Amino acid sequence: MLESKNNNKEVAAIFDLDGTLFTGHLWSGLVKHHCKHKLKRFSVYVYVASHMSLWLAGKLRLVREETYKSIWGQDMPFLLKGLTKDQVVAIYKWITDYYLVPLLRTDILDLMERHKKRGHTTILLSGSFDDFLQVVRQKLGADFAVGTKLEVIDNVYSGRIVKPIGFGVNKVKLLNSFLSKANVEVDLTKSFAYADSISDAPMLEITGNPIATYPDTRLLNLAKQRGWQIIPATFCQD
Repeated sequence: MLESKNNNKEVAAIFDLDGTLFTGHLWSGLVKHHCKHKLKRFSVYVYVASHMSLWLAGKLRLVREETYKSIWGQDMPFLLKGLTKDQVVAIYKWITDYYLVPLLRTDILDLMERHKKRGHTTILLSGSFDDFLQVVRQKLGADFAVGTKLEVIDNVYSGRIVKPIGFGVNKVKLLNSFLSKANVEVDLTKSFAYADSISDAPMLEITGNPIATYPDTRLLNLAKQRGWQIIPATFCQD
């Protein structure tokens, strides 16, 4: 069991991943990997073809963002079904090195480094798969990572998630569950949270220092209404 760094509650800096720390998305990284390595190409075709209409409906606001993102995330493990843990870790490392790193937002990464220097506990909190986040955590030097867990049976990925999926209020539930099990005491009233999507509002609201980071239109409007910090400042211009 993990122990807190000291007897006092820690200040945390909590970062969303997709759209916040980097400009891409895990599903896109998986598709790129599978296409390049000619792996599960039929699964890739089925996944993309069956979900693009849902993505478009979300962009047109015909369905709620949290709804279509949850469906995308819930079905994404289909792209890993039947692979072993070692195979999947190798895929995650490729995605991290060749897809994620080139798309990192250097200004947000610099903020993470500043938090580290201040002694803050850095946490990646995302709807992305938890084991993928562990690879990213090691690459970026973050303290912890919390995400959606995938079902593994006899060392093989089943193609299913372990609910809840880490979107909306479930992100907060996953974070609280992790902190409790890891025995990490965090003072959320003094902590910071960075996120880009309106679906991340519950994550931002639990901290004393919410920062709308490259926010979508709805989060930008909410941040302005509540007086939250907005990064970059150009988003504040009308």
